[in-house]
Amino acid sequence: MRCFARCAAVSLVVVGSVLAGEAAEQPAYELVEVSETVVMAFNTNGSNIACVALDEGLLFVDASLSTRVAERFRRDMEARFSRPSLALLLTHAHLDHILGMGAFSDLSVYAAEAGRPRWEQVLAIEWDEQKIAGLAAVFPTFPDELPSAKLRMPTEWFKDGLELGGGRVVVRRTGGHTVDSSSVVLAGERAVIAGDLVQARRRPYFGEPDTDMQVWIETLKAWQRMAPIEVCPGHGPVIDGDELAVMGSWFEAVSQAVAELKAGGATLDEVIASDALPAGYWPAEPTMPGWWPYCVKRLYEAT
Repeated sequence: MRCFARCAAVSLVVVGSVLAGEAAEQPAYELVEVSETVVMAFNTNGSNIACVALDEGLLFVDASLSTRVAERFRRDMEARFSRPSLALLLTHAHLDHILGMGAFSDLSVYAAEAGRPRWEQVLAIEWDEQKIAGLAAVFPTFPDELPSAKLRMPTEWFKDGLELGGGRVVVRRTGGHTVDSSSVVLAGERAVIAGDLVQARRRPYFGEPDTDMQVWIETLKAWQRMAPIEVCPGHGPVIDGDELAVMGSWFEAVSQAVAELKAGGATLDEVIASDALPAGYWPAEPTMPGWWPYCVKRLYEAT
């Protein structure tokens, strides 16, 4: 795995710098070369975005929270590969993965049919101050990104999967994180674009009503069997199969711990506060995020 366009020891590439005559507040991300034809924008402003260069054009996977970030990444990839943009694939219908989709308004948009109800809910939202503040608590830049967002329904729905680029790109809807969670496997390159089925080096979110932890774990195990492997996560840096295995083991351990505590009579609040839950695989955090109890609740109710 190689990172390019770095400046000395600076690991974050400011795209559109003052040297280029543009404002310093322009979107920033790190470009990671996963293979000769796969590049990921490691982005802290919403989800990562990936680009797969096919013979006929560029396939983008996810759009992040920012139209500005997505637009610039698209231009970067069109210049890098000297190919037109072909389509956008969205791994699931969470706002931090789709809000920037206006950058691809001229392209076909692929998404799993299972996510259609969530798409309808998102497109029906009437954004008032309360709703915006709620999202801003999780994604601080959300209020700045919402005015430029151009959400629309996907144009191409698939049920369980599809293949693109003559079979080189294999898309599968497995569910797990959400019922519509989908991923891209480039088996010949031992690479996976995982969406939020992989949230690397950060506390993972698994608190949706349609989260299925067992399906999630089995999907991670299937990817581990592809070793050696490079995994482009929905959030966080590119990781390898060893780190993927650590993540999968933690999911199994926390699921077992919650089940055992519940079987022993512990209430949900007691489980959330319990020291019996396994230590996380992510770096230490100053505070626990407000959404974490929803994740433990999901495991507790599913047991």
